[in-house]
Amino acid sequence: MKPELSVTSHVGRDLLQSSALFRHEHSVVWEYVSNGLEYVTPGTQALVTVKIDQAEIVIQDHGRGMRFADLARFFQMHGENIDRKAGRAGRGFFGTGKSAAFGIANCLEVSTTKDHLRSRVRLHRRAIESDAAEKSVPIEVIEQETETDGDSGTTIKISELNLKRVDVQSVIRHIEKHIAHWPGAVVFVNHHQCQFVEPPVDQEYRFGANETAFGSVLPGVELTLKVAKAPLDPEFQGVAVISGGVLHETTLAGCEGKPFTNYIFGAVDVPMISTDKSPIPPFDMARGMRLNPRNEIVRATHAFIGMHVERLSRELEAADRERRKLEEAKKLQAEADVIAELINQDFKDWSAKIRKVIAATKGETDDSPSTEGTGADTFLGGEGGVLAEVLADEGGPIVIPPGPGPAPEIPSNRGPVYVEKEGGSHSVGQQTGDTAPRRKRGGFNVAFRSMGVEEARAKYERSERTIFVNLDHPQIAAAAHVAGMHDPTFRRLAYEVAFAEYAIALSSELAGTGYFLDVMEPVTEIRETLNRLARNAASLYKR
Repeated sequence: MKPELSVTSHVGRDLLQSSALFRHEHSVVWEYVSNGLEYVTPGTQALVTVKIDQAEIVIQDHGRGMRFADLARFFQMHGENIDRKAGRAGRGFFGTGKSAAFGIANCLEVSTTKDHLRSRVRLHRRAIESDAAEKSVPIEVIEQETETDGDSGTTIKISELNLKRVDVQSVIRHIEKHIAHWPGAVVFVNHHQCQFVEPPVDQEYRFGANETAFGSVLPGVELTLKVAKAPLDPEFQGVAVISGGVLHETTLAGCEGKPFTNYIFGAVDVPMISTDKSPIPPFDMARGMRLNPRNEIVRATHAFIGMHVERLSRELEAADRERRKLEEAKKLQAEADVIAELINQDFKDWSAKIRKVIAATKGETDDSPSTEGTGADTFLGGEGGVLAEVLADEGGPIVIPPGPGPAPEIPSNRGPVYVEKEGGSHSVGQQTGDTAPRRKRGGFNVAFRSMGVEEARAKYERSERTIFVNLDHPQIAAAAHVAGMHDPTFRRLAYEVAFAEYAIALSSELAGTGYFLDVMEPVTEIRETLNRLARNAASLYKR
């Protein structure tokens, strides 16, 4: 006769090794809570209450309960789940749940009622570690099918905890994460009702696997991706992979750490995972919330999820860049407005000084004209016609007063002619007396623009009375790249560039009117303008 060999197991060690898979209180509690939610009488609500203190954990459900014979199957390691055998999907795959308590404690007590018959048993670590545990582990029977008026259900008591402290909040968070995919489930932990509150959603997308290369492996599977309005806590990030009503994994499918994936969550139901019988299984008994990427279905699922998560991540990043550009533009314009305000104040003060010079040269009294209302319109015969009057005797522009009467004779060597309108406004014409479009009023403007690396640092556009600061100029671009557009280094450079362009523009405009009689006067004017602005802008450099 050939010798007989068979595979055997040391039951006690098997049980303890299985219990080692349940290292945290939240995974242990969920193992028994999920049983209470799953094994209910059809038509009744799944309700489980959990009471936790630092001495013990008690999980009570109102499910269908067990008879004494059912307890024998409950304590059978790796036994086949009777619901799954009957064709009903569920979590029971490997029969390891009864060992979960010993991952964190020394004693498990089960009290269960069905058909008004109550049974109560206890299993202790001492029995599991005894010599008799090589072939079987003795279970203490406290009560066997005692008649009771109590409702059906099961109570699990886990005591003699080996934890220094039970993290109740981790238990709550873990349960809430799972019941998000368990419609109608009601679970209380101490006095807290566990509820999954979906984060506020900004966008939602749906993708069908049939429309991709994964359709043959994942027929009919649909992926839902949602974009939260705010960054998600780590436990809520990623796509929940569900099969047969069971949450197997939450994953970003290789996109972890990519931009904006901390805003992405969703779900995909892959029925074929729970029914797969391939040699490489999609998951194992560890219940570690990780699917096996070597399995063909899992590999296709991850690729399907990853493809769309990565694409969505890129789209969100691109949209954010555009948003930042808009925000950056607003902030830059606010900075430009500060510069423009300083320039306009300088021009107002400069205009007032010119008015006083005019009054003095005409022999007028100290009652100098008010400087209120002066600004860029004073430029070249604007509001008040200051420059026109000052230059009239030097061959510069002429202001024609309003009202009836013959027009004055205009010599051929005169500059531009300004026709004074009612209300003090002016229009400019040629020496023939014809008028051109009215000049823009309201002072100088400053704006930041990308004008190309070949352009100057700044450019004054006379028709718009705007100083454009070139963000593409190598010096300005370098300052923005190193320090950021709102760093003092960049801002100070922007101030100086804009001030210099204003000083040049002012002198250029004055030169065009014949204001300067000596070629060095524009240089002097520019220097004086820059000095004035430097003094007045000193406070800006402290920002």
